[in-house]
Amino acid sequence: MRASKDLRMFISEARQLGPKFFQRVERAVDPKLETCVIQQKLAKEGRFPFLRFENVVGANLPVVSNMFGSYDLLGLALGIDPGDQRSQILQAFREKTANPIEPVYVGQSDAPVRQVIEKDEDVDLTKLPLIHHSERDSGKYITCGVLLIRDPDSGVINTGMYRHELKTNNAVGCMFNPAHHAAHIYRRYAELKKRMEAILFIGHHPAALIGSLAEGSIETSELDVMGGLLGEGLAVTDAETVDLPVPAFAEIVIEGYLDPLSETSDGPFAEFTNFYGPHKEQIGLMHVTAITRREDAFYHDLDPAHQEHNLANALSLESCVYDSVKRLVPGVTAVSFPVAGSCRFMTYVSIKKTVAGQGKSAGIAALAANPNIKTAIIVDHDVDIYDDSRVLWAVNTCMEADRDLTLIPNALGSHLNPSAYGEVRDERGPLNTKMIFDATRPVNKPFEEPIRPPADIWDRIDLKDWLC
Repeated sequence: MRASKDLRMFISEARQLGPKFFQRVERAVDPKLETCVIQQKLAKEGRFPFLRFENVVGANLPVVSNMFGSYDLLGLALGIDPGDQRSQILQAFREKTANPIEPVYVGQSDAPVRQVIEKDEDVDLTKLPLIHHSERDSGKYITCGVLLIRDPDSGVINTGMYRHELKTNNAVGCMFNPAHHAAHIYRRYAELKKRMEAILFIGHHPAALIGSLAEGSIETSELDVMGGLLGEGLAVTDAETVDLPVPAFAEIVIEGYLDPLSETSDGPFAEFTNFYGPHKEQIGLMHVTAITRREDAFYHDLDPAHQEHNLANALSLESCVYDSVKRLVPGVTAVSFPVAGSCRFMTYVSIKKTVAGQGKSAGIAALAANPNIKTAIIVDHDVDIYDDSRVLWAVNTCMEADRDLTLIPNALGSHLNPSAYGEVRDERGPLNTKMIFDATRPVNKPFEEPIRPPADIWDRIDLKDWLC
C-alpha cells in the first residue's frame, strides 16, 4: 500500500509538538455538548490545541476536533514551522494552490477507507459518534464532512463543507448557502429532473480539507487544489454504490444521492456567527446507500460555534481577497480575516498607497471578492493587520467617517448574518449594508508621522538576553 498524507500523519506531527498543539481526553465524554464545552473552556484560556477524545459515550470510534483551532495549526498543515510569521502561511497557501496536482487513482484493495463496507440494510449512521453541539440545535450534525458531487454539464468534481443534520439512520440533510457552487449544481440537477449522486467524506489531512474549501471558479476541481496543498496527488479510488471518486485515505465515506423531489428542513443550528441560525425549509436530503471506513476510523468533528469554524476557510478567503484587490491596487501587501469579525464577515487589507483613492478602490475590490464579506478596513502597509489593536488605532487616528466611511446598502451578503434583510427591509433575507473604512493616510499632503522604534536597536535586542 502506497504511503499518503492523511489524518493520522497530521495527528503524529501535532502530538510531537506538545500540549499547545495536541491534547488527549481519556475521560468519557457525552456526545451531547461536552466535547464542545471542553473546547470553549480551553479557548477562554487562550488555548486551541487539536483534540482527541478517546472515549465517547455510546460510540466505538474516537473523535478528533479543533484541527483548525489556530493559525499555527493551519501553518503546520501547510508545512510552515510553528512560530514563523503568519504572513508566510498565506504565502505558502497561495504558492501551493497556484500549482494544483491531479488526483492519483489507486485500486480498491489499496484504499484503507474500504476496510469496512456497509450497504443496504446494514447502513446505520447512528453508529457514528455524531455530536449535538449546542443546546438549541435541532439535532445531531455532521459538521466536518466534505460533500463531493459532479457538475452534470462540465463533469467537473466540486467539493464543499456544509452542515448535515442526522434525519434517520440512512439519511442526512444538506444545507447549502444559495450562492455556493453546490447549490447551483443541485438546482441544475433539479432542472434536469435527475438525482445528484454524492459522497460525504470525513477525516483526512487538514491540507486536503482546506483545499476542499477553495474559493475558485465553478470550473475548478477542488481535488486538484487538494493535491497542490498536500504536495502530492490526492489518492482516490472508486466508490461502492455511486459513480464518483472517493479519497482512498479518508477515515469514513458516506455514499448516496440527493433527489430534488425529496427535500427536508433543518435548524436551528449554532453557526459561525455565534448566533443560532434559523430553521430552514426545503434543503437537500441525502439518501445514504453505503458507508465505508477504516477498521479503526477516527470521526472528525468541528464545533460550529467555535473559532475553528471561522479559521477553516480563512486562508482561501484571504487569498481570494488578495487577488481581487491586486487587480485594482498592485501595492496590496497583506490580507487578514480577524476572528473578532466572525472571520468571513470582516477583512483587513494593508496596501502601499501611491495614488489618492487607492484605499477606497481596495475596499471595493475586497467586498467584491466574496458575498459574505460585510466590512473591509483598509490600512497602510506599515500597520500590522494581524494585531486588532493596531488596526483600530489606524481607524481612530487616520480616518473621519464623513469622508472615509462608505456604506453600500442592499448588497448580496450572508443569509446567516442575524442582521441580514430582504428586499422588504423588515423581512429576513440575504442582503447586507456593506462598509468600507479607508484608514489609509493621504499621499499628497502632510500627515503626522507614526512612531517607530529604531530598526537597528530593535533587531539587536533579544529579550532572552535581557530578561531574567
